[in-house]
Amino acid sequence: MQNPTVIEEHFRQLEDVLKSPVAACEPRNRAQTLIKARQILDTSAQCCIVVATSISSNPVHNIIDLYRSMSCLKYIQRQLCEEYVPLHTCLIGIYPSLEYPACVYELNTNADRYVINNVFPYASSPLITLLKYVISKFIGSNPSVGGLGLAFYKG
Repeated sequence: MQNPTVIEEHFRQLEDVLKSPVAACEPRNRAQTLIKARQILDTSAQCCIVVATSISSNPVHNIIDLYRSMSCLKYIQRQLCEEYVPLHTCLIGIYPSLEYPACVYELNTNADRYVINNVFPYASSPLITLLKYVISKFIGSNPSVGGLGLAFYKG
């Protein structure tokens, strides 16, 4: 496991954008990520759990990672909402990467549609555009996103 100070430096720009502490999500170890989120909620009123999604050069692996990441974040969202009743949560997309977030937006909102149409790279093929649309409907996020996050704060 990485040193916490290294992780903090790694997400410094993202913390500045979100105005919130940031913790890395481990999709293969949901329990560990949930423990991190609880620890941060005990000391802070808000937090964001993030995970990188476009880390491989293989698009199939990226789609699988996107699915696992979204699944993990939704699981954590359900668990935390059950434990902390006045908790407000939202899923966010981060583009192009967690280290250099040029665009952070809430998923499934007008902002999401704007980013997909005006910020993400243009797909030169109608088939690729259709595939991205189908994947985004199935998973809940466009495969072009560089990272996903779960932002939450106590109400």
